[in-house]
Amino acid sequence: MLTENKFSKYLLYAIGEIILVVIGILIALQVNNLNEERKLSLQLDKINQNLIQEFEANQNALNTAMRGLDWTKRGGLEILLLIGKPDKELMNTNTDSLIETSLFWPTWKPTNFVLNELKSTGKLSLLENSKIKDLLFEYERQSEYVNDWNRRMEKSSQDIINYIKHNGSLRNVNHNRISIKKSDLDFNNVSLFSDMRFENQMDEKVLFSQFLANVYEETDTLINEILKETKK
Repeated sequence: MLTENKFSKYLLYAIGEIILVVIGILIALQVNNLNEERKLSLQLDKINQNLIQEFEANQNALNTAMRGLDWTKRGGLEILLLIGKPDKELMNTNTDSLIETSLFWPTWKPTNFVLNELKSTGKLSLLENSKIKDLLFEYERQSEYVNDWNRRMEKSSQDIINYIKHNGSLRNVNHNRISIKKSDLDFNNVSLFSDMRFENQMDEKVLFSQFLANVYEETDTLINEILKETKK
């Protein structure tokens, strides 16, 4: 073309080739971007599914703990109503069974494997919904608060157990649980119901049960919000 003095045609041809190459590159980039977006979308869907599964399981476990907490709190309240009553009235009540009920400390210990993995791998930043991120951070703080009250609840229950070990019959309290008969020693736990220390410890247990119940309810509400946003 150059020898035949057709430079303009050659230039147009070269420009056309360049344009085709550029178009090819742009198409390749677009296809690559679409593939990356598709991969990211699938990854986000998997993250959401895993979060939903984990939080639904945690919520079920939390509701079970809340029912157990209400059960043991009611046992403690019945004991407080009986403290100071005449021995004749107490002998007609299954005080050992009430004491056993009050000794439980049902605690909620959630599984946070998915959330911890998202944090450790940096995938938490992939979540585009800022509200979900805020709720997950709030959930972490709430979990620490829950753990704190779980420890208080456990200590309060253990204090009552230690008290009974030194001042009452633990065997009489849990004989049904371990399928043995009551102690042959001449002792009845009815005497505990006239002891101020027993009343104080039982009062603390009921009080902590109520506080923990409030914390559990707050946590349940928070989980509902997380599930609502994650399912959108």
